[in-house]
Amino acid sequence: MAEKIIIIEDDRGVRFFLEEALKGEGYTVESFPSYEDAVQKLNGGADLVIMDISLPGMDGLTAIDDLKKKTNIPVLIITAYGTKKNALEAIKRGATDFFVKPIPLDELKVMVKRILGTKQLKKEVEVIKEKELEEVTFHGVVGKSEQMKEIFRMAEKIAPTELTVLITGETGVGKEEVAHLVHKLSGRKGKFVVVNCASIPDDLLESELFGYEKGAFTGAYQQKQGKFEVADGGTIVLDEIGEMSPYLQAKLLRVADKRQFEHLGSTKTIEVDVRVVSTTNRQLEERIKEGQFREDLFFRLAQAHIYIPPLRERRDDIEVFIDKILLDMDKEKGVTIRISEETMERLLAYNWPGNVREVINVIKRASIMCEGDIIAPDDLPLYITGEQKLIYTSFTDTFLDQAISELEKRMIVDALKKSNGSQAKAAKLLGISERSIWYRVKKYEIDVSQ
Repeated sequence: MAEKIIIIEDDRGVRFFLEEALKGEGYTVESFPSYEDAVQKLNGGADLVIMDISLPGMDGLTAIDDLKKKTNIPVLIITAYGTKKNALEAIKRGATDFFVKPIPLDELKVMVKRILGTKQLKKEVEVIKEKELEEVTFHGVVGKSEQMKEIFRMAEKIAPTELTVLITGETGVGKEEVAHLVHKLSGRKGKFVVVNCASIPDDLLESELFGYEKGAFTGAYQQKQGKFEVADGGTIVLDEIGEMSPYLQAKLLRVADKRQFEHLGSTKTIEVDVRVVSTTNRQLEERIKEGQFREDLFFRLAQAHIYIPPLRERRDDIEVFIDKILLDMDKEKGVTIRISEETMERLLAYNWPGNVREVINVIKRASIMCEGDIIAPDDLPLYITGEQKLIYTSFTDTFLDQAISELEKRMIVDALKKSNGSQAKAAKLLGISERSIWYRVKKYEIDVSQ
């Protein structure tokens, strides 16, 4: 099937000239006088857009921004000699290349062929990556390390049983994903319901879990099912179970043991068939010693225990997680982003205290910060590249507040340099708001024009 090219050019003569020339090369070509006229066709897909930077209605630069939000179609910019500076701005915004009028036809054909060839190569690379990921994915959960393979084996054994499951590990290691894996492998037809015990106040958590009758308390205008009822026939995940109060732990013990409970404001016993999976980043044994967690509930919830090690202890998983994130971005938004070899080395060397959740956040932010479609080391947060360190000779050299101010100013200056003076990009690098960096630039009298 011939590759499809869309031309957006307000000059009818140029438009006809380009259309005929590219049709002669075997491409399927459609042309439009403005971006607005071409939008519907673009939404239907294309292999390449050739677009004039000076257009009626939406200009070429704004059109690139709009197009890149929706798709990853490569854009070749046409520019007049006097607007070459705008063409360079278009490259920064995501255009693949540009050429200057009058259009050298032979060069145009070579450029189009190169761009379409590169796009095809990227597709082939993505297919290879997808196949590689399939080999290290177990029912939707990615893991290449021996530790994750062992977790997959445990989940497969535990899932078909009626055992309660306790999943432990640091924040962000993927406890909920493993809980979902247990549910999928269990064959249960009911819903997979997650309740975050740490984010809901105690009085609300009780009604959220067990439901209530009309008039049970002020504001209870009608009967409401609890999460245990919603999960009947399925699995309920009690996320961060270690934060639950001793009062609710006592009520939960009966549900976990007998699968029975009552609505608030009712004496009618409700029976449910629910698989209880609990997760926590706490050491529950320590909480038991402190008198903050019931030992009998611990044994009832932990008939099977799955521990997920932190990412720094299973570095084989880092690269496959990154590949999965990039592949998902490509599928969801049509944005093909790659990572340079040097950048990957930095990512593999970092300890990832936030684990998988931190990997996702860093890669998504870097994909926004990067110029073009390759994430470079400069696109990573400063705390990962390790280029910003607090240097002092002794505690007596300066007062603490002064040292902190000097470090803060130096980090802002470095971030502005990396962002070519853009306060918005520097703020993203530092993980602060644009208003916050604007205030600090004023406070330290930093010259952003340098």
